[in-house]
Amino acid sequence: MKLDRILKSFFSLSVLTVLSRASGFIKVAAIAAFYGRSVEADMLTAVMVLPDLVYKFLSEGLVSGAAVPIFVNNKDDKTALNEAFWSIFWITAIVGTILSVALALGTNQICALLMPEIDSGFELVLRRMWLILIPYLVLGLFSGVQTSLLNSRLSFAMPAIGALLVNLSIITGTFIAAGKSIEIIAVANTVGALIQVLWLFILIYKDKILESGLKSCLAYKSSIAKDYLKASSPVIAWVSILPLIPVYERHLLSADAGGISTLNYTEKLFNLPLGVIAISLAHVILPNLSLVKGKERIKFLAKSLSLASIVIIPIILVIWFGADYIVKIVFMRGKFSLEDVDIAANLFRFYSIALLPVSLNLILNRGFFAARSYRIPFVAGLIAALLQIYLCYSTVPSYGMKGIAIAAISAGFTQFIILLVMTIRISNRD
Repeated sequence: MKLDRILKSFFSLSVLTVLSRASGFIKVAAIAAFYGRSVEADMLTAVMVLPDLVYKFLSEGLVSGAAVPIFVNNKDDKTALNEAFWSIFWITAIVGTILSVALALGTNQICALLMPEIDSGFELVLRRMWLILIPYLVLGLFSGVQTSLLNSRLSFAMPAIGALLVNLSIITGTFIAAGKSIEIIAVANTVGALIQVLWLFILIYKDKILESGLKSCLAYKSSIAKDYLKASSPVIAWVSILPLIPVYERHLLSADAGGISTLNYTEKLFNLPLGVIAISLAHVILPNLSLVKGKERIKFLAKSLSLASIVIIPIILVIWFGADYIVKIVFMRGKFSLEDVDIAANLFRFYSIALLPVSLNLILNRGFFAARSYRIPFVAGLIAALLQIYLCYSTVPSYGMKGIAIAAISAGFTQFIILLVMTIRISNRD
């Protein structure tokens, strides 16, 4: 394994991620300019919890953690790789469809949880937007399987263009809506997700990674599907808890007009360094970690943790001292006022501390995924998620939006300590 090749992949993916995040800022800035901290902005932010959760699922390794090692093991046999891909693709389609039906049936209850204080005149709009976004779940999971296949072939930059296409679709929808029908932006999200899936299939077949023809697409091997579900079930159980966190956060902030949208604007800023550094590095190291074992894997993990820390800590300091300036540059236009800048910057400043533990956790988890060990990340993630929900409950009434940051930081460091201790224990045993 050559370090220069890994760094080259990391930097190429980071560049595409920067472009994607930059388009994401344009997207959010356009929404802020057209809708500000209005009820419409809160509604959009509330229902966007679904695409945000799909992003969270994929970044945490819901698909790649189980799929990439399987694809790596079959990379030298095209027929076996084709069989593995379509088996995982179709089982993902089944699971995604079941979840989508459940989300559709629970629309009224979910929307009531997302915005319990919403005016009755906006309830139908909120529910329509939720239903429009439900297909995003299945499409997002599809893109996760496709990206895992491409990543297992050490292709990282070109698949990342898919996220850029999604943002461009949303930006187009935002300018079409132009401060009026907010549902158009929800439609643009789902259309963008479909475009991403088509783009990834183009890459797969252009590089002739899979066999062509309808018969090859219908390949299905139950043993592969079972192995995939068995491997991913602890991750699925863990990430199934994650939706409770943003839903509950938005529930707590819904009483404060504009509170939900402020959290959304802050999270978008938070996700820029997280995506460019931590998530990009996690995507790059997973297939490489799957090729090594024992002490060599531990050494590689240590180097990855050091690299992430060296880059993330200065970023946190920049955010801490420059949060007001950053928020002002990105969002202050249209209906987004100076007062809004002050509120969002204050939350962003404290929230940024969570960048360090969240980034390191993403990398440590990949070490367990590569070893096909999923229970430890599940237990650590579950403990952290439950702690975060409890701390939101206990701190938001006293500290307001800062309580959200306190909960995220505490949960992140708790998860990091558990993962690090278990990684050290396993390395000593080896």
